[in-house]
This record gives sequence, C-alpha cells and structure tokens, in this order.
Amino acid sequence: MDQEALYRALDETVSRLYADGRLADALEAVEEMAPRIPTRRADTAHLTACLLTLTGRAEDALTVLRAALADGAWWSPTILVEDDDLTAVRDLEGFAPLLGESTARHATATGVPLPPVVRRPKGTPRGVLVALHGADQDAALAAEQWAAAVDAGFVLVAVDSSQRSTPLYRSWPDTDVAIRDITTALAELNEADGALPLLAAGFSAGGRVAVLWALSGAAIRPSGFLALAPALTPEHLDGERRVRAGRGEVRGRILVGERDEDVTPEVYDAYAVLADAGADVTLETVGGLGHAFPVGFGRGLPGVLEALMEERAGGS
Repeated sequence: MDQEALYRALDETVSRLYADGRLADALEAVEEMAPRIPTRRADTAHLTACLLTLTGRAEDALTVLRAALADGAWWSPTILVEDDDLTAVRDLEGFAPLLGESTARHATATGVPLPPVVRRPKGTPRGVLVALHGADQDAALAAEQWAAAVDAGFVLVAVDSSQRSTPLYRSWPDTDVAIRDITTALAELNEADGALPLLAAGFSAGGRVAVLWALSGAAIRPSGFLALAPALTPEHLDGERRVRAGRGEVRGRILVGERDEDVTPEVYDAYAVLADAGADVTLETVGGLGHAFPVGFGRGLPGVLEALMEERAGGS
C-alpha cells in the first residue's frame, strides 16, 4: 500500500475513533502509523497534536508541531488559529513563533496553480468535462473518479486547487480563486476544444464549486453541472446566483447519499433555494450511501452527461 493509501486508511480510522470518543486509541493509531507516511508529515503532526491536546498534553502537542515545522511542514493560519482541538496549545509561549513561520510558508506555497490532468477520448470529442476534486484530494484522483466521461467522448480536465491548508491538503474555500484556477486550466486546451460544450462535475467541496461556477458571472462557465455530495448551503447562493438559476441558463443534477451526514441536511436546503428560484436542477438521493461515490458510478455517468448535453441542445 502506498503512502497516500496508508494516510487515507489512517484518517478514516482516526475519524471513527474520534467520533466514538476513543481519543487514546486514535492517538496510538497515529503514532504507530505516522513514521510510515513521511509525505504526510504536516497532516499526521496535526492529527497527533490535536489528540495530545485533547488528552491533556498541550506541551507535547506543541513539541510535535515544532518538530514537524523543523522538517519542512506548515499549516494554514486557519488550522492553527481556529481549530478548537488546539485551543490549549495557543496559550503556550512557543506557539506565536510557530504560527508566524508556518503562516509565511503557507503564503509562499498556496495560490500557485498546477497544470491540469487532461484525458482525451478516441476520435472527435463532443464536449469538455471539468472535474473538481473533494477536500484533501487532488486532480489525479478526480481524473480516475470521472474517467468514464472520456469513454463517453468528453475531454476530461481535472483541476488541482491552488488553495492549500498543508503541503498536500487542497480544497476550495474561496470560490473566486477556484474559478481562477479552473480558467487557468482551461487555457491549456486548444482552440477546437475551447469551442466544445462545457460541463462541470465535482465531489464534495469540488461539487460545491461546480454549482457556484455554473451560476457565476465568469466569462467562461459551464452550461450544466453534475455535483456529487456537494458541500453546498443556502448561504452560498447569493442573490445574483439565484437570479441566474431562475433564468434557466444552466442545468444541473445533484446526487447525495442517504447517509451522507457530511453535507446533509444543508444540501437539501440549498436545493430548495434553487428549486424555488426556478432552476432546472434535480436532486437524487442514493439509498444507503454515505459521503462517497456510489458503487458503479462510472457505468451511469455517460447517461447523466448525455442527458445534460441533450437538455443543453434543447435549450440553446
């Protein structure tokens, strides 16, 4: 198992133990596994520090963070200043210098766009699908998750967020920056691809951006979207986006798991806002599914994209 897979397994284990209140067991799991995942030094140090603090060992938590910083790790100011699990650490004398150095490294490293992962179909493409990864994921994973679009005749453009909380933790907290990243990625395509119908797709935080980009005033924006488990709330849908939704300029499909506690019930409230505005958006709840891709998702993806393309043609 590679380091990224090990980290995913560890993160899932820690999240489960944390939710069950088994903090000592969670700490033991991190301390045992962290040496095997050096690429995730910043992330495992953060997990360790949180668990140490919650078990009454704030001084040890600060020591762990300082050691990771010395090894080149860094964290966004938001993580260090707003994480409630680190409250006791912030009162310690050595925290301010750590925050200052970490903030400087974050400012240098974040906001730098990466080239997109582009996959092309055999033959003449019929459209472009922009795929946006979830929080703590990346474009390479998104390219795998949405790969069925290539077989359906789409140029797949998977975009990495330039917004980072640690060296490897990427997400999309600022929608304007996200749209900038997407626009930069699309500039990599040739003129013929740029003239093709454009759709957006995304998972979790990426699903939210897919919706908001489609409803934005950006010069280049999709005519349709597929948002899987989008981290979308009514607060994201300001007046201008509601107006654009009501104009029928974009069609969308939202899929959410019946057991997805990460985004529900807020996503249902956001969908109600779109429906009340008159948007051509439908929502489907997938039985038994949590915050994840449905089993066999790739088999059904071409049909969903086909429907979005047909609706686009019918409304153009």
